[in-house]
Amino acid sequence: MSLESLLKPIQWADEQVLRYYTKKTEAWEEKGRSKYSLAQICNVAAACANLFYSGVLGNYAGLPIFLVQGSDLTRNIKEPSYKKDTTTGENTALPVTIQIARTIAAYTRFPLFISGAALLVKGIVDIMTFAATRETEPLANALENLSLGYAMLGTASSMYIKDSDPKLLGKKPIEEWIHQLELRPIPVRVRKE
Repeated sequence: MSLESLLKPIQWADEQVLRYYTKKTEAWEEKGRSKYSLAQICNVAAACANLFYSGVLGNYAGLPIFLVQGSDLTRNIKEPSYKKDTTTGENTALPVTIQIARTIAAYTRFPLFISGAALLVKGIVDIMTFAATRETEPLANALENLSLGYAMLGTASSMYIKDSDPKLLGKKPIEEWIHQLELRPIPVRVRKE
């Protein structure tokens, strides 16, 4: 088994999440709004959740996420000015900082999305445990998990929104995935009696 064959399901799942965000981004843009403004809303809300997690709760595990959020914030602000030139229709060369931010987003968006979703589910379970037992420890765990989970999920959402690709909606995801599978016949031995 090669590394590429192991990563195919992850790439497929990442593409499905990107497909969902592309649909939502197109609906946002149809109202005459920029996808960068929607991405900025997600990123600022995620930064506030991370600030609550790191500052108020005193956990410093969210500090590395601030670095990813910072690169994403830079991309939200700078990237719209480097779009197609209206006179020639060609793309303007992107600065190195935006290229680095795009690379960071490409490698971190799916792990942030999955981790954030898992922490949100864990936070909801902790709230239900608190409601059932009335102990304070599950409530503290719920605050931590919900704030860090939302920080991760919001940052990943911002990245997916900026990377939305309308060409992706033209593809048929399930059929494409099925065609990528390597189906081989399995020999069956028949016993002669």
